[in-house]
Parts: sequence; structure tokens; C-alpha cells
Amino acid sequence: MKINNKKLFLIILIFNSVILSQDYIFFTDSENNTFYDPSWLFVNSPSELLRVNNDKFPVSVDTFYLGRNSLKLRWTSRSGGDWGAAIAAPGWPGRDITIKDSLSFWVYSPNSISSSNLPVIYLEDISNIKTAKINLSNYQGNISANTWTKIRVPIQAFINNPGQADLTKIKTIFFGQNVTDNITNTLFIDEVRMTGGNPTLHKFIVVLGSSTAAGAGANPIDSAWVNRFRYNLNLIDTTYKVINLAVGGYSTYDVMPSNFIPPAGRPLPKPFNNITYALEFDPKTIIVNLPTNDAAYNYSINETISNFDTLIAIANRNNIKIWICSAQPRNFTNQSQMSLLFAFLDSSFTRYLNYSIDFWNGLAQSNGFIISQFNSGDGVHLNNLGHRLLYQRASEKVFPTLLNIESDLQNSFDSTILYQNYPNPFNSSTNLIFHLSKNERVKLKVSNILGQEIKLLFDDYLPEGFHKFTFNSDSLPSGIYFYELKTSNKREIKKMILVK
Repeated sequence: MKINNKKLFLIILIFNSVILSQDYIFFTDSENNTFYDPSWLFVNSPSELLRVNNDKFPVSVDTFYLGRNSLKLRWTSRSGGDWGAAIAAPGWPGRDITIKDSLSFWVYSPNSISSSNLPVIYLEDISNIKTAKINLSNYQGNISANTWTKIRVPIQAFINNPGQADLTKIKTIFFGQNVTDNITNTLFIDEVRMTGGNPTLHKFIVVLGSSTAAGAGANPIDSAWVNRFRYNLNLIDTTYKVINLAVGGYSTYDVMPSNFIPPAGRPLPKPFNNITYALEFDPKTIIVNLPTNDAAYNYSINETISNFDTLIAIANRNNIKIWICSAQPRNFTNQSQMSLLFAFLDSSFTRYLNYSIDFWNGLAQSNGFIISQFNSGDGVHLNNLGHRLLYQRASEKVFPTLLNIESDLQNSFDSTILYQNYPNPFNSSTNLIFHLSKNERVKLKVSNILGQEIKLLFDDYLPEGFHKFTFNSDSLPSGIYFYELKTSNKREIKKMILVK
């Protein structure tokens, strides 16, 4: 079959659009033609840095590579001074950059810039912890005048120099002072994105949501329920990647599909934080945590339910498991808002019975307010104790569907429990999973049907949480074997079957 050039170009364009849609976008266009809002700039004299509104990245509408505008970086580096210019994606989300290959962006300068005079670049996570600084000159030669040049920095450079930053939760990209040349330089920057990676190497869980899912109220941020979920899931299976697209202030409208047209006065879908973008990861599961903002914005319950129905229908059409976190308590003093919250709560447990995760009971007072021991202090968000309970509720529902654990996880978080191995029966290897309710010494071993120890898998201290060990049968014959978990106050044994 012959393909003409026009058809070939169209195929390539479609293919590239699919690949690009999986990129992490940090900047492509600014909605404001004066400054880019998700940015932060600082300067210490005698160095100089062009800023708008004291700390925002200037935007140029006259010079850009694609779209409508670009970022304008103008600096003068002097001895004794310092400067930095940070950009983030809208909503300042934290992203797992370890699944990407390259950080790329286009630059343009009205004057040539020597490679050695280019800025340094570094990253910052959601806890404001930064990676080591990397010289752009390591990856880029001289910048020619009046020509757009694409710069690529391998993600491996940051993996090799992470400092104390968490590379699974990177929020911002910093350009910073390098050599002190006393020269005023200007770079226009466009199309800043992280690209590449092999999605087939990972199994993705995508979280759509607002400030609770983004971690508000938790301190440190590792205590947030999504981060607890990610950490404990990776203890069991490192091939899972949790992609958190939640942004504070979002409502159900923000996560609608990109082609959705909202009613007048309602926000447009956010193309890099909505369900359309979530589908690009081909996720095993989508978790939606949008607890109270629809009520806070006085959206009718019919609107909210319609939007959730849309999300569920899209997931079902794509054979993706979806979970809807219920309403959460909030200290609304406006009765109409509280009525809307209770209306959504009712739907959470009736209409979405097969999809719901309980984020209400045990956290809410009878009037809908947050129980004081779980209140972060603002009457809106939960503290560390509250986030821990949310993590437990989410894990009890979701983990069994991801990890083939047949046992019910209910109440397992307050106890030490040994789960049935999987697969079972097994051929050459199987997984042994258990949960510890506290940090303690653990002994895990395998015995034959006569009670003789075949293999000691572990004998040392482990932290609270889930743990997984793989047992390889090696040269063992087919038959029944037993695996035993022993702690300071518990001994549990389960049977497994080896078939060769």
C-alpha cells in the first residue's frame, strides 16, 4: 500500500501529538501576556535580574518559538551577588521525573552567548528542597544570535546529582547564576517540558484532585495521603508509579475531558491535570479526590453528579478501574454550602457504591465539621492524623485490586498481618506480603511439609508498613510448603503450593 507524503506527514503528526501529550509541560504559553504566574524570581545585588511584580517571570509577546509568547530571562551576574528564576506547571504540581528521559526547551538571544556564560539549571521538589546545580554548558555549545536553539538536559544528570530532593515530586525548574561575567544577557525561553521515558516499564495509578490530594494540611509533605500511598505501594511493587495531578482549588470542572464545554461561569478543563491527560498514561487505576470545592463554589449537586458520572463513564469505556473518594468534612458556616456537601456525601455512598472510598466517617462531626483531632487548623484541610486515615481507607480499597491480595485489608493497618502469597500455586517464584503495625524485628522463613526450614528470607528490623519478599523455589520439588512470619508478639503461618 502506497502512502503519499501528505498522509505520511499526518501519521507522523498524530504520532508526535500522542508522544507530546505524555510530556510534563512546565511552560508552553502564559495566559497573562505580561508575566507567567507559576514562577518565582529572586536576585541579590550587585547581580541584576529582570522581574515583573517583584518576583514573576517576564513574558514576551514579540519573540516566541510556538504559540503566543515566551519567557524573557535577562540577567547580569556579578561577584558577590546571586539570582534564580523558577518556573512550574500551573498549580505547582509535583511530578515523578524518574520516568522521563530529557528536560528540553528552546532558547533565542538577540546576541550570541558563550557556552561558558550560560546559567546553571537545577530542580526543586514540593518541599522546596533542591537538587545540585548543573552547568548548561555541559550540554550546550555557544548560542548563536537571532536563532532558536533547542537545549536538552538528560534527566540522568539530576538522578546522578539529586542532593536531598525527592525526584518523584519535582515542582519547579530553576535557572541560576553561574559565572560572574558582568555582562547583561537575554534569553527568550519557550516550550519547557520533560520528555521521553518508556511507559511500558511501569504500571501507573493517576490521582485527580484538589488540595487534599496535593497534600495540603500535611507536614512534612511525606505525611500526605497520596505520598503515603505511593511509598507503601512501592515497598511492595516498584513497577507501580503514582502520578499525582491534583492542584489546590480544583473542582470537578477542572478535571473534565479536554473537549468538555462547561456552562457559562464554570472553569475550563485543565489539559495537563484532567482525565484526558490521565488516560495518556494508560493507568491501571484512577483515583478522584475532589472533596469539598464544588460545594464551596456553590455548584449545584446536579452539576457535581453529572461531572462525576462523566469521569466514571470515560474510565469504564477505557476499561480502567476508577475510585471516587467521598465528600470530606469541612467547617462550612454557610448552610447552603453545607447542604451541598451533605448531598454529595449521600451520592458518594449510594450512587457510587461500587466506586467509593470513605473519606468521611470517623473524620466528621454530625454537623459536617472536621473532628478537632484531625483538623489542620484551617477548618478545611486534615492534619497528619487525618491524612494517615485517608491513606488507610484508600489502601484498603485499592491495594487488593493492584496486588492480587485476596485477603481483606480492613483493619490491617492497626495490626500485623501476613497475606496469602501470589501467585499460588506457583511455578518458580512467588511473592510473600505482610503488613507491620509498628517498627520491629521480623523473621520470615519457608519450611517444607515436615517443618524443616528450607530458606530464611529475612531476620532483621523493618519499619511499619507493607513489605514484599520474593521466594524462588530453585531446585525444590513440587509440593506443599509453608511460610512463617514471626515478630515480637505474633507468629503466623500460611500454606503455598509449588507446581513444576
